[in-house]
Amino acid sequence: MMDVEAETLAPVAETPPPPLLSASRAESPVDALLAEARRRRASHIHLEISPASTVVRMRIAGQLTEPRHYHVDAALAAGFRDAPGAALLVREDGERIVLRLDGGERRERALEAIGMRREQVDALLPALRRGGLVLVAGQAGSGRSTTIATLLRHFAGSPRHIATIGTPSVEGATTIDGVAGAAAIRAALEQDPDVIALDTLEGREAAAAVAEAAEGGHLVFAGIDAPDAVSAIRRMRDWRVEPFRLASNVAAVLAQRLVRRLCPDCRRPVQAQGSVSALLGFDSGAIVFAPVGCENCEGTGFAGMTGVFEAIIADGAIRRLINDGGDEAILASHAFLRAPNLGSAARALVREGCTTPEEAVRISRG
Repeated sequence: MMDVEAETLAPVAETPPPPLLSASRAESPVDALLAEARRRRASHIHLEISPASTVVRMRIAGQLTEPRHYHVDAALAAGFRDAPGAALLVREDGERIVLRLDGGERRERALEAIGMRREQVDALLPALRRGGLVLVAGQAGSGRSTTIATLLRHFAGSPRHIATIGTPSVEGATTIDGVAGAAAIRAALEQDPDVIALDTLEGREAAAAVAEAAEGGHLVFAGIDAPDAVSAIRRMRDWRVEPFRLASNVAAVLAQRLVRRLCPDCRRPVQAQGSVSALLGFDSGAIVFAPVGCENCEGTGFAGMTGVFEAIIADGAIRRLINDGGDEAILASHAFLRAPNLGSAARALVREGCTTPEEAVRISRG
């Protein structure tokens, strides 16, 4: 699958540039401009089309960007005229098209709403644009299916064709029923989707099939029963997925747990107990929060659950370690050198008053 982020739109210089995108490229001009707008978190795209040029502006954080001029591109204009949510104004000197985007920011906030931290979202999104295999690790009751569904909703409104296997579907997706495992993955591939989502990956044959699908250019989300991200990679090794295939096609590995969220209306600050402080690495006397109970939380002291996440984003070093069968401790050391693992993410939630020290201890102990 083509990395649409790399397809930048070159402004007109003194020497006229080539058309917006070559007709030989698989990515359409509309897809390329939409990808850039979503990457920049634009809310609208404005196109002013005249016989001489096409002017493109984006509304980002409430402000219109400076105009950029391009050669007239009939495919670009036609694609935006037909896009959902496009408003067209015909004028004497041409036409103006305003396209309201289906909130890249809103979709990203959906990932944050389930507990993913902003820095994790920012690291993950480029991996999603590149494509490949994204493993979502978690055990029963971890919220793994919700995360896969939220990742799929990130593509809502995009031209990507999605096929789902045993996961909550999204509008316009193809649902594969009646088969499971590797057979379901092969059935999905017959639909030639851009994105494949599989709720639970089980067995060597299915593991090989998702790696092969990612190798073919598809973005593949696969849930896997594993307690953490490094264990998910070990599980793929146990299933004898070839190291070079796993290394070259894995884009990211997520892992998650659920913790109880403190009621923000009645939580109270307390001094952490010595044993808890030691287990979490807090300073003696650190202030944490405890549940109380009120009408808003029906006396429980808690207000639902939130996810705790860790993410391994595949870079050159990670790929080499996977390919070479690197030790799991070394793999974890590199992956979480500057990013939180499950334990540190849970401790951060305690410091922020989102959950209790006891919940973080539970996560840290595995």
